[in-house]
Amino acid sequence: KTDPMKPDYANPDFWDARFQDTEGLFDWYATYDELNDTFEEFCPIKSHCEDSLLVVGCGNSAFSAELHGAGYQHITSIDISSSAISKMKQLFDRPGMTWQVMDATAMTFDGDSFHLAVDKGTLDAMMSPGTNELAGAMLEEVWRVLQPEGLLIVVSHSGKRLQLLKSHGTWQCLEMRKCRLSPQATFINMLRCKLPPGAPLKDALQQPQLLQEAADEAKQALRRMAFLDAFRIFKARKRVQRGHIQEAEQEASGEAGEAESDDGSNGSDPRRQPFCWIYVLRKVV
Repeated sequence: KTDPMKPDYANPDFWDARFQDTEGLFDWYATYDELNDTFEEFCPIKSHCEDSLLVVGCGNSAFSAELHGAGYQHITSIDISSSAISKMKQLFDRPGMTWQVMDATAMTFDGDSFHLAVDKGTLDAMMSPGTNELAGAMLEEVWRVLQPEGLLIVVSHSGKRLQLLKSHGTWQCLEMRKCRLSPQATFINMLRCKLPPGAPLKDALQQPQLLQEAADEAKQALRRMAFLDAFRIFKARKRVQRGHIQEAEQEASGEAGEAESDDGSNGSDPRRQPFCWIYVLRKVV
C-alpha cells in the first residue's frame, strides 16, 4: 500500500518537478569527501584516471564534478529528469564530463562501455514503492554496460541490499561497509526526526531551539562515525596488504548479518542512522 505522506521517488514526474523548483546542489547520503577512501582502495586515481565512469541517477548532486576534480577524466552522468541534466550541464560544462537524459532501466549505451559505475541513492529511490522490479532492471542494465571485471559502487541507506544486488547480474562482492554520512545529510536526518511526520524542513527555520538540538545531535553522531571510520580503514588496509579477497567476502557476509539487526526493527528511528552502506561489486562473466 502506498503511503500518501511519502514522495513517490520512483516516479520520473516527481523528480522533474523537484529539480525545476530546486536551486543549488544537493547530495544524498555522502559526498566524495566521505567516499574517497573507497575509490582510492578499489579504483585509485593514479591507475584509473583514464577509465570511463558512469554515474547513475546524478540528480543535482556535485558528486560527478567532485570525481572529475579528484582526477577521473572521463565521466558520463545520466538522470531521467531533463530538468536536472539541463541544470548540471550549465553548472559543470567541463572537458571529459558528459550529461545525458536517460532511463537507467533502459540505457542506450553499448554493452561493455564503462570500467566503473556508481549509484548513490538511485537504487533506494527505485525501491520506494515496495517493489524490486525497477531496481532489478537498473542493476541488469548496469551489469550489461560494464566491461568484464568492471566495478559497481552502490551507496545505499540500507545494509540489506546484498541479496538483491547478487540476484541481478553475476557479481563478486569485494566489500560491504558502513560509511559516515556527510554533515549536511546527518543534520537533515536529525532535523526530520524532530519535525511532525510529513512536515517540510522549512518549518524548522522558525524554531531556533529545534535547529540547535539537531545540530548538537548531528555533531555527536559525526564524532562517533569518524572514530568507527578510522578503525574500519585500518582493518581494510591490513586486509589489502594480505591480498585477501575471500576475507572481504566473509566480512561482507558478517556486515550483512549486522545490518539485519540495525534496520530500525529494534525500536530505533532509522532516520537517526548516522551512516550509509557502501557495496563494491565486480562484474563476473
